[in-house]
Amino acid sequence: MALEGIHFLVPGMDRLRPIVWRETEVDRDGRYISTQTYETHIDLRERLLDFPHQSVITRDNVEIKVHPMALYKLVDPVKVAYEVYDLTHAVEKLVQTTLRSIIGDMGLDDTLASREEINKRLAQKIKHVCHNWGCELTRVELLEIAPASGSIENAMHQQLQAERVRRSNVKRSDGQRIMLKTHAEGNMSAVVAISKGQMEVKKIKAKAEADAKLLIATAEADSLEDVGSALAEFGLDPSDYMCACKYVDAFQGIAAGAKKRTMFVPYETGVVGALDKLDL
Repeated sequence: MALEGIHFLVPGMDRLRPIVWRETEVDRDGRYISTQTYETHIDLRERLLDFPHQSVITRDNVEIKVHPMALYKLVDPVKVAYEVYDLTHAVEKLVQTTLRSIIGDMGLDDTLASREEINKRLAQKIKHVCHNWGCELTRVELLEIAPASGSIENAMHQQLQAERVRRSNVKRSDGQRIMLKTHAEGNMSAVVAISKGQMEVKKIKAKAEADAKLLIATAEADSLEDVGSALAEFGLDPSDYMCACKYVDAFQGIAAGAKKRTMFVPYETGVVGALDKLDL
């Protein structure tokens, strides 16, 4: 805290207050090495604070390892020097305890699927505390979330494989269902088309037969009219003539039905008498 007024500095006795600063690095074997120094100059540029892997236990008692990192900048050197003794160590422990609190309320699947939510909640919880220490957090991220034991990782791989097999079976079943549905629709369309074709053929045949019968009837009516006109001179009924013709045709049909047949024909009937009157 700065005091107002004139202050006298005694050389050798008054000096800059140093701050404790930790740097964390990764060696070739993947181990984190932390070095502690005492700084008398404060860098106000934005910097990266990389934390070691933290062991956290989820709500379903699964131990995982998370690798957090933070982007920050020092905005108040006085608070950095006088409000906290070891800023980097304090921020590291604050991030560690806050992560354990957030992930401890979540299951393993939720933790793996909610990384963005974890980053947001972590930044909201520690931002105001870091601000009291003269540090402004610009971004907090989780670089890695991994199971701590190999058995959990194997179980996750088996679960993923089972899920893929299930999806493959579902896709195969959907394909077979669509194939059967397509075949059934094709067969139905073919049956409908054949039925419509047969119906149209029957309609055409019926219409043709009707037209043929109509033409035959019209021709018979015309011929009967002509015969009637011819028989009118002799005072005969044209229907008797037509019956006589049918009578003769019937005898021809009966005679043609077998090689040998005995028929008893009356010597004279009204029809034959009608034909006899025509002098045919």
